[in-house]
Amino acid sequence: MKNQHPAPYKVALVQMDCAFMQKDANVVKAVTYVRQAADHGAKLVCLPEGFNTGYLGSDVPGMMSLAEPLDGPTITKMSQLAKELGVFLLAPIFCKFQNGVENTAVLIDDEGKIAGTYSKTHPVGDERTYLSRGRSYPVWETKLGKIGCVICYDVCFPETVRLLAIRGAELVLVPAAWRASYYYKDWWDLNLACRALDNLVYVAAVNRTGPSGSEIFAGKSQLCSPIGEVLNSLGVTEEGILYGTVDIARVEKEREFNTVLSDRHTEDYLPLAQL
Repeated sequence: MKNQHPAPYKVALVQMDCAFMQKDANVVKAVTYVRQAADHGAKLVCLPEGFNTGYLGSDVPGMMSLAEPLDGPTITKMSQLAKELGVFLLAPIFCKFQNGVENTAVLIDDEGKIAGTYSKTHPVGDERTYLSRGRSYPVWETKLGKIGCVICYDVCFPETVRLLAIRGAELVLVPAAWRASYYYKDWWDLNLACRALDNLVYVAAVNRTGPSGSEIFAGKSQLCSPIGEVLNSLGVTEEGILYGTVDIARVEKEREFNTVLSDRHTEDYLPLAQL
């Protein structure tokens, strides 16, 4: 007997230009996009990394100065919005915890409750100096299926999404502030496709666009299928909402055909944890 899966549903990825240190303006813009996505039938709406503060890698202390606790104004506003619209909402912010500030994605359910949080486990650049890093890889069981999350640079590490997959994840969300310089735009595409195919999961990656200081962000938000196909994508510079359909039943179908997860020889991989 086949497992029961949620019906296919629409996901919305909000690719927006987030003004640095302009929290109120960014939240207003995000609210407008979330309402638009809900009006178009989206059941899950995702915002990019640090959507409320904007992102500038050369000024991590600036972003930290605007960090909030989970019960602060941004997540409170987003929770009220999710409940009002009846949508799941991923809201990534710089979050205050007892051990410091973390780069955190907050998943809010369609009743306005926090379904879970994930903090970036692989800080990049000056984040390594200033931020506390996450140390866990939760998978959230929801009415939309089993959802995991990694943030931006995390997706460069195959182990991150593999941990989520072996814990049951069927959809992995990737909020990002991914830069466009050097070969980064191509690196973005390759990492997303590989993480999807390696683990036979949907990957929904929402990147910001626009400039911040001397940094330009790469956009290219995209939904990848469980075999690494790019199902839908946006360009580099455009602001807007990318819509796509997630069909959790396809994950089971692809895993029946492609047996890479069940064929692993985990005993051979023990040295990885010792290096």
